Amino acid sequence: MTFNYICPGMFQKLQLTIWILLVSVSCALAQRELNNFGGFDPNNSFDTSDSLDVEEHDHEKSIPSHIRAWTLENDGALLQEAEVDTALGFFHLYNPIFQESISNTFTGNFGGAYLSNDFFKRQGDSDFYFYQNFDLYAKLPSDIRYFNTTTPYTLLDYSQSGNKNVQNETRFNVFHSQNVNPDLNFTFFYDQSKATGQYKFQENKFHSIGLYSSYNTDKLVSHFNLIFNRVKNQENGGLADPNADLNEFSETDIYVVNRDNANSTLRNNTFFWNTEYRLGKTVEVEDSIGNIYDEFIPRTGFFYQVEYSGNQKTYNDQHQTEEELSFYKNTFIDSLATNDTIGYNRLSNTFQLKFYEAPDRKYTFSKRAYIGHDLIRIKMPIDTVLQKFNHSNTFVGGGISRDEGVFWKWGAEGKIYLTGYRSGQTELSAFIYKPLRIGRDTTSLQLSGELNTLVPDYFQTRFSSNHHQWNNRFDNINEMIIRGKIHSQRYKLTLGANYALIGNYIYNNKEAKPEQASAEMLILSAYLNKTIESKHWLLKAQLLWQKGNQEKYLHLPDFSSYLSVNYKTIISKVLYTQIGADVRYNTEFYADTYDPATGRFYWQNEKKIGNFPFVDAHINLKLKRTRVFFQWLNAASGLLDGNFWSAPQHPLYRRTFRLGVAWTFYD
Repeated sequence: MTFNYICPGMFQKLQLTIWILLVSVSCALAQRELNNFGGFDPNNSFDTSDSLDVEEHDHEKSIPSHIRAWTLENDGALLQEAEVDTALGFFHLYNPIFQESISNTFTGNFGGAYLSNDFFKRQGDSDFYFYQNFDLYAKLPSDIRYFNTTTPYTLLDYSQSGNKNVQNETRFNVFHSQNVNPDLNFTFFYDQSKATGQYKFQENKFHSIGLYSSYNTDKLVSHFNLIFNRVKNQENGGLADPNADLNEFSETDIYVVNRDNANSTLRNNTFFWNTEYRLGKTVEVEDSIGNIYDEFIPRTGFFYQVEYSGNQKTYNDQHQTEEELSFYKNTFIDSLATNDTIGYNRLSNTFQLKFYEAPDRKYTFSKRAYIGHDLIRIKMPIDTVLQKFNHSNTFVGGGISRDEGVFWKWGAEGKIYLTGYRSGQTELSAFIYKPLRIGRDTTSLQLSGELNTLVPDYFQTRFSSNHHQWNNRFDNINEMIIRGKIHSQRYKLTLGANYALIGNYIYNNKEAKPEQASAEMLILSAYLNKTIESKHWLLKAQLLWQKGNQEKYLHLPDFSSYLSVNYKTIISKVLYTQIGADVRYNTEFYADTYDPATGRFYWQNEKKIGNFPFVDAHINLKLKRTRVFFQWLNAASGLLDGNFWSAPQHPLYRRTFRLGVAWTFYD
């Protein structure tokens, strides 16, 4: 097994990263002493001295290391606390699609198109129709965790895998966050991955680079980010034999694939800025040890948010023979070559007014209202000419919520589009979160619901490319979705159920074209998550059951499960060790198949996949601020029958060794 650590292209990117880190270190020398840093309670922040084995001289520093992290919710009107993960457990779960869902249909190689087999986790963050099966590989504004840190925080994350034939995957991620002063933070990240793949013409690449910032004072709060995402994939169209025995040949490159010269590229550039000016009053507050200090209580917030999202998808293929051309069901523009370019750009401006709930008053709740406008430009090839279409939307909305309550938390909001392409679309949602004290257990109950009338996506109604064309007149989609779960903190147990009733459901039919269902869709699911932990053992189990009433539109596995069994110990009192195995399984079902020309999955009823245990064995190690893992992916391949398909015609990789290491720095 050979490892090529740095390719020429990557070397240039590393140079840029090194220069940025050097500048950041220089800035750190000027960072001044911080008390009650950034105006937050250290008890709610991440304290590195408590969670890590810090060298003795670290305790002598005048600046303790505290990190606070949060995300933006409610259209930027709520700062929701988030965790900083430095734990040993499950560090080896690096693939974002399995961090999100226990079961997925995907093209078999890291970075390829995916579709969650959990119906209620199919809502992506990207509003670009052709990015939605890739968006977990991207960083979007909704994914950003903002930071406030007393000392610079840096994370370097590297991992690589390979089998006896080929180095098939390399990841390298850089993250650096630091404050210039107690109010102003800058954060830089760079994530890149290259997965060659074990089958021919299967290489996937993606990278994200971004700079974002937060500024927090009593009266002015601002969040900014600038992000660039790229995904570049070879599209081999899967194996030519959809019923191949995946254990038949010792070399994977013997298997014949459908395409040998097809490539797709996705680009996303995002600019986001949310700023708030607050009005309120300052009061004297006494803390738990009797100290008196001034605290600002906001009463009213005025928000302005602007977001620009530029997206482009290209698909290229050379098909000079009739046999190559027959892979596609239709050809409309060029029978010799495909060069499709699809563009989607959106500029959104939103103004929002918020009245805060008052912690010094009883029976209060927050109230907010907003108005916004979208300007959208779309481009696609029509009769060999790249044509552009302009659209716009005007929307209003508002909400009420109790975000600071101890007895319970609740919220409700609504949004309606007044003019433009989405005119008439309405979105209503509500939730209730209730902590329950049962004996010595802290239990919580959460209920949420949605009632939506949705205008179909523009690309579902009209689309043109070399191999696909449609012009549909669809009715609006009507959705009622109810979710509920109960969580026991003491027993580390979560039970949940979901219900969806959908009228005018739109799916991709057997021809890979959008089609509207003629009957109502009803989907039910129930799940159980349970963690068992003792001094030396850690077990994590997840079980999902699903059922839909219209299999002619939607196929789902009846059962999906995930089980992780781990033995943990400490070697020589300093080396935290975890040895275990993860098993994923779902029942056999007609999984959607993949169309490389659009990057979308579509309905089929010819080949079932599933009923195969995907086993990953691992060893996780942690020494002070360094984490290392060793992993054997798909360890059961070659031992059981050759049925380890991840999507129809797309096999999962064979047994593969993987290693990874992450270094964390807090000074």
